[in-house]
Amino acid sequence: MEEQHIALITDFIDGALTEDAKLTFDKLVAEGQIDMVEVNALANLKSEVVNMNTPEPSAELKVDFYKMLSAEQAKQPTIRPSILDRLNELVFGHMLGKMVFGITLLVLGLVVGRNFMNNPYQSEISNLNGQMIEMKEMMMMAMLEKESVSDRLKGIQMSSELSSTNQKVIEALFLTLDNDKSANVRIAALNTLAQYANDPQIREGLINSISQQTSPLVQMALATLMVDLQEKKAVDEFNSILNDEFTPEEVKTSLKERIEKIM
Repeated sequence: MEEQHIALITDFIDGALTEDAKLTFDKLVAEGQIDMVEVNALANLKSEVVNMNTPEPSAELKVDFYKMLSAEQAKQPTIRPSILDRLNELVFGHMLGKMVFGITLLVLGLVVGRNFMNNPYQSEISNLNGQMIEMKEMMMMAMLEKESVSDRLKGIQMSSELSSTNQKVIEALFLTLDNDKSANVRIAALNTLAQYANDPQIREGLINSISQQTSPLVQMALATLMVDLQEKKAVDEFNSILNDEFTPEEVKTSLKERIEKIM
């Protein structure tokens, strides 16, 4: 989503487009410069924020909050970044960019106004971070299901911004590795999963994925990874490929060379 289109998208969500602006908007959508998946996700988020039944925080409450925030930053200047820095780092890596950042600040203000007197602000920030992670997950899943290879590759890139302990992300990456039509997308998923291969569950999943691959490119990439990991459990999986009559001879030769480095 391009920054120069933000005002146009905002007016679309608000139902405030002029006739000329609507023609421009429709043209950008048709050209793929504006993604309606992202626009609809933003519209849903904005609707949820607007519909929150939350009182406006008082001026005194705002002052107290920022005093506490400043005090906390002063106590740990080199250990943890400011709240706004952390939000900025989290949100600006997201495809919705500055638009979501603005809404995030609005949500933060509403949450503080509702719960600040009863809960430490750290827990509210944690909840907000959780909501942003969920939105990233949603966007990643939407991108991985698109027809365009480049869009699916963007989805893989988005997944790398999420934690390796996120089970939804791991499952989506393995689903892509085992089933995507494009060898390039599969390899991108493999490269992301390979970063976490020290995790026993992920390593086991990578071994099991060997038998799911028919593309020589992906088979070679997996073989190279297993050599790097010196994973002996992978040998039996590759032997099945070597014994398959449909595996090209040149592929068998290359795989054998790699497998010998594991033994």
